[in-house]
Amino acid sequence: MEQTSPPFAPAGGAGAPAGPPRTEGPGKSDWKVVLQFFLVPLSLVGVLVSLFFGLQVMRNRRPDTESTLRSLQSYRGFLARYVGEVKRWQSGYDLSLLMRGDDPKEIRRILPELIGAFRSASLGGDLKLRRYLTLALGHSRDAGAIAPLREGLRDDDPPTRLFSCWGLMEIGDRAVLPDLRTAVGDADPGVRKTAIFALGQLADREALPLLRSALDDTTIDVRWNAALSLSRLGDPAGVRVLLGLLSDSIGPADPASADNRRERALNAIRGLALLKAPEARAPLARAAADASDPRVQEAARLALDAYGAEAAARLP
Repeated sequence: MEQTSPPFAPAGGAGAPAGPPRTEGPGKSDWKVVLQFFLVPLSLVGVLVSLFFGLQVMRNRRPDTESTLRSLQSYRGFLARYVGEVKRWQSGYDLSLLMRGDDPKEIRRILPELIGAFRSASLGGDLKLRRYLTLALGHSRDAGAIAPLREGLRDDDPPTRLFSCWGLMEIGDRAVLPDLRTAVGDADPGVRKTAIFALGQLADREALPLLRSALDDTTIDVRWNAALSLSRLGDPAGVRVLLGLLSDSIGPADPASADNRRERALNAIRGLALLKAPEARAPLARAAADASDPRVQEAARLALDAYGAEAAARLP
């Protein structure tokens, strides 16, 4: 009987004949070597060089005030839905660069636009923008910013009021002292603290009764700032608070709070050194011997020297 082969052979069957082995020509191998060892690294170098020069261009770019303010108020680019907030705060950074410039003429030139943007943000209810523009107005250190910062002191938002206090202090015009005295009675402790600090920085002796009353404030930061401002004005009413601040700040501290405690101790030592209060000698000596922070020890030693010599200016 005649046998017939099946119409289909199983794929890869045992009896299937093997095809000729694949070999690559010498040309293909050479291109692989070129691609692997030359083109790919060269491409990476090109990308890195482009990034470097692109960042240098961005770094050296002088932001334009008008476009910066426009972008800060509302970014409407193609990707606004996804990167709008990021672009707005990049514009905020650019604006801060403009405000830190050394040319007062440039600052005066952009100030009207800045004030207009601040007032628009107040009317439009953009809280973050309002806060940022308040800071920018203070950075200007120009008397033309006093009027909008006074408006900021009446804002419903406590951080805006706080930044307004700080900005008025930065400007340094003594015409703002009544506004800062009013802010000492603010409902927000952060605003009270900033106003009290500003009055000390501006050496407002008419604020002495307010500062003495603030030594009994319910918020400890407000009491501390009142004591420090009084020491700047040569008033010893806050010595008790400064000694408490020093005592609480010189012991061992966990790393998370070490920096904060050091700054508090240094501030207390500065105040005590200015006053040269007799009752502060022994606590300062203890701080000089036992404080866990070397900077606090050194500051306490210098403060003790200030009792016999004018060394307060050397305090860190």
